[in-house]
Amino acid sequence: MAMEDDKQSPKELRDGNIQLALKESGDHLPDRMLKDEEPDDGADEKLVNEDGLLKTNHDCSEVKYISVDSQNGDAKVDVENVKIAFAGMGKEELMKFANDPFWVRLRWFLFVLFWLLWIAMLAGAIIIIVMAPKCASPAPLKWWEQSPLYQVFVPAFKDGEETGDGIGDLKGLQSKLDYIKDLGVKGVALSSILKVSTDGSDEAVEDFKDIDPRYGTLADFEALVASLKSMGLHLVLSFVPNHSSRRHPWFVKSESNDTQYKDYYIWSSDPQKYDSEGKPEPPNNWKSVRGGSAWEWSEGRKAFYLHQFGVDEPDLNFTNPAVVEEFKEIFMFWLDLGVSGLQLEKVEYLLEDPSRQDEVPRAPPGATHDEYDFYNHARTVNQPGIEDVLADWKKVVLNYTDGTKMLSVVGNVLVESLVDQKSNTSDVLVDLLQTNKGFLLLKNGFNASDLSKAIEKYLDKLPNNTRPTWQLTPPLSSRVASRLSSDFVDGLNMIAMLLPGTPITLYGEEIGMADASGIVEHPTRCVMSWSNATNAGFSDSAAPAYPTSNNYETVNVNSEASMAGSSLSVYKELVEARSTPSIMYGTSELAVISNDTVFAFTRIWIKSGNPGYLVALNTADKEITVSFNKLKHVPEELNVLIKSSNFNISGIRAKSKLNRDSVQLSARGALVATFVPKLE
Repeated sequence: MAMEDDKQSPKELRDGNIQLALKESGDHLPDRMLKDEEPDDGADEKLVNEDGLLKTNHDCSEVKYISVDSQNGDAKVDVENVKIAFAGMGKEELMKFANDPFWVRLRWFLFVLFWLLWIAMLAGAIIIIVMAPKCASPAPLKWWEQSPLYQVFVPAFKDGEETGDGIGDLKGLQSKLDYIKDLGVKGVALSSILKVSTDGSDEAVEDFKDIDPRYGTLADFEALVASLKSMGLHLVLSFVPNHSSRRHPWFVKSESNDTQYKDYYIWSSDPQKYDSEGKPEPPNNWKSVRGGSAWEWSEGRKAFYLHQFGVDEPDLNFTNPAVVEEFKEIFMFWLDLGVSGLQLEKVEYLLEDPSRQDEVPRAPPGATHDEYDFYNHARTVNQPGIEDVLADWKKVVLNYTDGTKMLSVVGNVLVESLVDQKSNTSDVLVDLLQTNKGFLLLKNGFNASDLSKAIEKYLDKLPNNTRPTWQLTPPLSSRVASRLSSDFVDGLNMIAMLLPGTPITLYGEEIGMADASGIVEHPTRCVMSWSNATNAGFSDSAAPAYPTSNNYETVNVNSEASMAGSSLSVYKELVEARSTPSIMYGTSELAVISNDTVFAFTRIWIKSGNPGYLVALNTADKEITVSFNKLKHVPEELNVLIKSSNFNISGIRAKSKLNRDSVQLSARGALVATFVPKLE
């Protein structure tokens, strides 16, 4: 009976004693487990396997047989983890949704929204780029800022073939314009070529609107200007407005007490004192630069006239507005003829103390009371009001030429005298202020510290927005090759050409000319050394007006033009280097290195990947190895660009690569190197 009970049919198991514990919803069970029909495939006979699992014909679930009471045959079936695989939607059902108007509209909405957002972001980016603050671009440089100004002393530059009188002239200058053009410069400054008295000095001008016959005619001048313009060169003309000749029509009329001209000059009437011979004595102790009293008695007018220079050079009265206006007309006359700039000399003497009090002696050792250097000249030099005169003349140059031409001042004028006192700025009233005498302070045997101090002292005194000028040799001094050494010509040219500012090159300094041979008053005034021929190729005349240079036989244009690495070729390379943004606009950093022996500086313009420039001069008389790590923007690798003509270290040539920390410099040698600036 027990055995029969144990062998109950599957149906009895299903309907009677088996308890189904469904862990999941009964909806997941197969239909045949919920009905009474017998399965037709014999699966019931294998419902329970050896592991006690209840199986069905479907794989969607697992049924576990659990014996509850082995004595009464009760059991429990646990159906767990019913797993149904997701089959997904078919193609027809997908197409049904895809063509639904709602989904079509939603897709179009999202598509349009995407492109609107993309266009909005693009427009925003463009607006940000256009409207965002930008770094201000530097103002375009004028021609006199881009290039060196080549200074020519006309009577010693080149004698024209037609005259052959031993005096340089306009036609001789015109014959050498190709040479000047080949230097790469943009401006040529001429010494005064105005008509002077035959028996007076070169500054005793008889006519401010005519050319001196020694140099040519107005027609020659116009032809010269036309040739210069055709070559892209600019002409700067020099004036000394402080005085004229006694033969000038203005003075002749003033001396005769003509009503219109009587106050064109500085007069002192009614003498207060007479000497033992009954001759009138000067009104004060003012002295002439040339020595002796600055006052000269005029028998014609019975009065003293002032001459701070020669007796034949009476001082004009610039407190008289009519005189200031006269010079406005003179300047416009030359500007109309094509002059690109005016270079004014001796402007520090334009005005005098109206009280005419005595000068205070400063009594330097060796000077006597009748000499110019005995006094401090506080009454006659750099007087207040000079800036007003210059402001009037600057307006003429600026307004009359739309700012394309320039006004320059040369001499010992105080910077304070050139600042517009009526302006809120401290801008100088002239375009080029040629007052730098720093290089003249260098003496034979100078070191790097001396050079650095001379440069920094000059820069520190410059007013705001004043462009520096660098001149190795002012016209009435001594040339570098004679004053210092020919070894320093190229190195100092490198410094003058690549420092911030405008270099002024006296003719012949580009080849390293020395002073005039013999004993002369102005040693720089020697004829240009064109060749080693007679008279240095200057003239065929038997007796040139000026002597040759001491070294013309070996240092001349012909020899250097055909010599690689000569001073002339170095100069041309330096002019070319000036055209780069780093030199035109870049900042500078100066350094004294290796125990005061090496002076160096860098020029960098960190924009658009411009290379930096390193300039280094060894002032010592021996070769030296130096590191430039003191200069903050210099990386480890340097590329040689230019080296001085006396640089004789083998293996170092143009395009050579150098290590910043071990650069060899020859004795008194100099080089220019480029580098990729190292940013902090």
